[in-house]
Amino acid sequence: MLIWPDCIPCTLRMSMNIARIAVKDEAQITEFTKEVLKLDYYSGSNWNITSPEIIRDVWFIMQTILGVKDPLKQMKKEQNNSALKIYPYAKKYINNSSDPFLESLKFAISGNSIDIMTGSTKKPSKKIIKELQKGSINLKQVDLLKERLNRAKSVVYFGDNCGEIVFDKLLIETIREYYDLKITFITRTIPVLNDATMEDALYVGLDKAAAVIDNGTDEPIPGTILKTVSPEVKKLVSEADLVISKGGGNYDSLSEEKSLIGKCTFLIQSKCEPYSALHKIPIGDLIVDNY
Repeated sequence: MLIWPDCIPCTLRMSMNIARIAVKDEAQITEFTKEVLKLDYYSGSNWNITSPEIIRDVWFIMQTILGVKDPLKQMKKEQNNSALKIYPYAKKYINNSSDPFLESLKFAISGNSIDIMTGSTKKPSKKIIKELQKGSINLKQVDLLKERLNRAKSVVYFGDNCGEIVFDKLLIETIREYYDLKITFITRTIPVLNDATMEDALYVGLDKAAAVIDNGTDEPIPGTILKTVSPEVKKLVSEADLVISKGGGNYDSLSEEKSLIGKCTFLIQSKCEPYSALHKIPIGDLIVDNY
């Protein structure tokens, strides 16, 4: 998905969130902001780009001016720890439900709301068990995903944020109870925003549920652009029967990859007007988009 007008203030807000977390020096923040505003996207002269690519360019400016490579490292650890505390309650809830697959799917998508870059620093809590029941989900799309899983022998699963990856683990564990297939979970290589790296995935034990590798992209992109990933990941994606893509950054970038049509399922929460408009649903609903 290329940027909408709504993406301009959204990415600017993310930029300021990063700056406020990274440094306390107002002069540096002012210099950072001036440089960010020089990017042609913010003058409205370049619409042929995705939001993750804008964030990449903002991140480069941040590293140059603020001298910080991973300003959200501690927050990412806190998100993972908070989600891990919920894990046993969520696991019990799923196992006791009438449809464990559907409930684990809801958890995985709702976990996308544990995103400090939306401006909220709310940590995951047991309340998510009740909150996930509020968002509607298209059961026909869920059934289509089940059909794809029935046919699949190999799945590539692109992860997104910290905290959220604990619920990805829950979904993967549930999938493996019902389907006989191989799953490879892909993380970021370079830290960016609160996206999960290999270190984070290993920390929450994702390697116990799936094979885990990083994407090999040597830039801080909070999404997945296939031409930038490692040859190993390209091969895995090419040979996979199904690609599962989590979160907005992966949706924005991978929905531009026409080679994935017919074999990619996006799992995201509708957190903004563009997603809501594209999928004709209220903000807050859960999206299963069988691309």
